[in-house]
Amino acid sequence: VMRIPQHNRQRGFTLAELMVGMTIGLIVLSGVTSAYVASSKSGRDSQQSAEQIENGRQALEFIAYDLRHAGFFGQLSNLPVAGGALPDPCETANLAAMFQAMAFPVQAYDAPGVSPLACLNNADHVAGTDVLVVRRVESEALGAADVPQDGAIYLQANPQTGELQVGDDTAAVGTTLKASGAAATILNRDGATAAPIHRYLVHVYFIAPCTMPDGGGVNCTGANDDDGNPIPTLKRLELTAAGGVAQMNIVPLVSGVENIQFDYGVDNLPATVDSITGLLGDGAPDCMDTDPGSGANAGVTAGCATANPGAIQEWSNVVVAQAHVLARSYRPDSNYTDGKTYDLGLGLNALTPGGGFRRHAYSTAV
Repeated sequence: VMRIPQHNRQRGFTLAELMVGMTIGLIVLSGVTSAYVASSKSGRDSQQSAEQIENGRQALEFIAYDLRHAGFFGQLSNLPVAGGALPDPCETANLAAMFQAMAFPVQAYDAPGVSPLACLNNADHVAGTDVLVVRRVESEALGAADVPQDGAIYLQANPQTGELQVGDDTAAVGTTLKASGAAATILNRDGATAAPIHRYLVHVYFIAPCTMPDGGGVNCTGANDDDGNPIPTLKRLELTAAGGVAQMNIVPLVSGVENIQFDYGVDNLPATVDSITGLLGDGAPDCMDTDPGSGANAGVTAGCATANPGAIQEWSNVVVAQAHVLARSYRPDSNYTDGKTYDLGLGLNALTPGGGFRRHAYSTAV
């Protein structure tokens, strides 16, 4: 009888082999997953850090640029005399009051709990953050081909005399119409040619609790803003015009800015009026103050309490402004807790906001 040998053929894995293979696969998959998670977290942290840096830098650039130009009113050097009360930054119709306000190129409100302005809703202002007002004109005068915007405010001035006028888009440059309808009469030294005309600007910087209000519009509404994740934002009110009427409009500038604080260098020594500038001092700051117009003198360096009487007119003696900005990431990190203390100047030098947001403080002096 011929016998054919039977050969055993492997037809699968044994249970032990299968378990070993699965274990090795899980180890490899775990390593790949861990590497991916670590890389994703590193990328997210880098993005949040970049957000903070970019937000803080942009916020300082906006504010510093405006402060450097504060008080530039074209050729006009004979400014109005400061009155006994701070002017209303929301004024858009009374040209005489707006012209008088030019005596205060910079004014501010120190950490108000509610909005100090009629044109700024409480819902649009983060309590405890400073409000800064800057007045100036555009650096470039209207050219021969430029047409004044209907209803916008312009300043025409020579070194001694200035006048605010309401723009008329049907008028030629040099004859920008005033509110009364009469032609401009401010002339150069030759007594014949019209003095330069500059667009008049009023900018009010503040921190709003949101970037994009729920349902559109410009006013923050609450927890549903920014798709349910409100992001504090640096915004400003701008003097502009629409429909031939001057008005103050809110313009978002930089998202992720949580706080702004300002300190001001006051030049009031020697305490005699300069014959050329008509102001006190010698051009150099003698002390720093959070609110030069306040009689309380809260948050000041040594010397201000005695040198600064807290009169409103002290704003005209401000020659330096220090801006402090606290920027944060757009969203919190569940694996991070902010335990830092932030120095935002004289009025807020030990801020501990906490939470899961990554933050960084920035400062500049102008």
